Amino acid sequence: MKRLSVFGICIFLISSLQAQTGDLYENANAIVKERNAVFTQTDINNATYKVTEIITILNKQGEKFGYFTAYGDKFRELKDFQGVIRNAAGAEVKKINKKDLSISSLSESFKTDGYSIGYASKHPAYPYTVQYVYEFKFKNGILVYPKFDPVNNYRVAVEQANYTIELPSDTKVRYYSNFDCDIKERTGNNKHIYTFSAKNLKAIDGEPLSPVSRELFPTVSISPTDFCYDSKCGNMSDWNNYGKWVSALLEERDVLSQDIADKLKDIIKDAKTDKEKVGILYKYLQDNFRYVSIQLGIGGFQPIDAQTTMKNKFGDCKGLTNMMKAMLRVAGIESNYCEIYLGNLKYLYENFANVSQTNHAILLIPLQNDSIWLECTSSTLPFGYVHDKIAGHDALVITGNGGKLCRLPAYTSKQNRTESGMQINVSEDGTAKGNITFVEHLTGYDYARNYYNIMSNDRDKMVEYINANISMPKIQIGEINTGEDKSALPSCSLTLKYEAMDFAGKTGTRLFIPVCPLKKSSYNVFSATKRAFDIEINDGFSESDTIVIQIPESYIPESLPKDISLTTDFGTFSSQSVLDGNKIIYIQNTDIFSGRYGKDRYKEIKAFFGEIAEAIKRKVVVKKS
Repeated sequence: MKRLSVFGICIFLISSLQAQTGDLYENANAIVKERNAVFTQTDINNATYKVTEIITILNKQGEKFGYFTAYGDKFRELKDFQGVIRNAAGAEVKKINKKDLSISSLSESFKTDGYSIGYASKHPAYPYTVQYVYEFKFKNGILVYPKFDPVNNYRVAVEQANYTIELPSDTKVRYYSNFDCDIKERTGNNKHIYTFSAKNLKAIDGEPLSPVSRELFPTVSISPTDFCYDSKCGNMSDWNNYGKWVSALLEERDVLSQDIADKLKDIIKDAKTDKEKVGILYKYLQDNFRYVSIQLGIGGFQPIDAQTTMKNKFGDCKGLTNMMKAMLRVAGIESNYCEIYLGNLKYLYENFANVSQTNHAILLIPLQNDSIWLECTSSTLPFGYVHDKIAGHDALVITGNGGKLCRLPAYTSKQNRTESGMQINVSEDGTAKGNITFVEHLTGYDYARNYYNIMSNDRDKMVEYINANISMPKIQIGEINTGEDKSALPSCSLTLKYEAMDFAGKTGTRLFIPVCPLKKSSYNVFSATKRAFDIEINDGFSESDTIVIQIPESYIPESLPKDISLTTDFGTFSSQSVLDGNKIIYIQNTDIFSGRYGKDRYKEIKAFFGEIAEAIKRKVVVKKS
């Protein structure tokens, strides 16, 4: 009876625990059972970072969340490490020691003093649990503290996470939290101590067109106010002060030798305006230098000096931008080195200066009434073109007096447009022949991908582009021609001849002809019945499609698609079918607007996208007369 009573108590306790944490398993592939981290800073240059974390892997999809990954360089060194894998019953099945870790430098396309550290923890039966205990030593300065990000991947839940930062009492930190984190501050024993805690955080499931991850994943970013980094000291209380530190790193690094200066002056001697001079020097940069990622020196923050970059004929974004700045200086044209985020993070926190918010360097030339932004890492981008990875982003412009935030130009959906023209000659057996023309007006968000394929002079790449845009399973592609407009508002075009077997379905005396054999997969993004997050369309676009279908001489139209006109807050769609002799002209125009829409409008936007997707799938029916 005593055994039964104890057994009953155990069952009760287990059931209670599952009731408390059971909802954490919803959408989860892994659960962080516990993560405790302590960052102890002894002075402005040195600290230790000790972490214990326990992760339960629930299924194959969660396996990667149990891997150990870290990064080391001359500022961070892994001093201690141990790990263990336990099976579902809690029994130890494998110990992991420091010698088991793989350590490797980055690829040959990088020049860096950093290295990656990793271990792929695996076990054949699920669930299993991985535990890591490790310690890093921070040295040579601290530019940013490890952030508190208890949930940093989709489909990972967290039972409990704690982070403590212990600092000398005269050291100040700043932090920015995007969620209701339990934050406490206290002082004692000549220390200033911050604690950040969170528990029972549900797994986040990914959704199409969600806001950026820094909004979705709970995160506290933490930075010092006063700092030293590789003996270069500064203040990061705001963007202006951080800009002063970057400005000091740039001092005397934009100087070129006299012979190079004379050569550059000769190149631009016939230029009539400063803008023309900038264009000539930018082309010289593109034609003679290549991009190589370099994270040497002050943690990858200080560019290689311009003279060395000029000699080497390669550089990273910092080095090439700094060298372009030096070339313009020879021409008597002032310019500003800028930091920006290359990717989906558009906006910098105005009131929280932090080095983690930027990862790229570009150049601003503030000509009178005509500021020019230059991407100095590309050998193909048109002069003055603001490409898709930085358009509309905040940049930190570095001046002699510090730093200031400035927003780059953005593009409208009308500017980011594709025009498609198809000629389809249908035979009685359902075969189609004809030609297709695509014109990509690349002022918007597909420049790099589409331009690379279209203008590659590589037939395989051009065919890859064609197959991504045409829905004809048995298409055979013939001659391909391309064209390009390399203005600041560029475009490129591709024209092809084709033949497609079994294009039209045949039943008796009727042919069923797809009215729009173009791939439009972007309209099938919404399938879920519910929505957890707002819908954010960062990259609005416009599509104009004209399709001319020539039917066999002995056939007449029996059914044409009905005209459609849709106008919503999210965009517009219209289609029209016109009969001209034995030709059917189908025209459709689509505009998808950039914007952010509340999750309460999910059904509306899903219905709008669904109507477009259904319209595109319609068919023309013709029958033998």
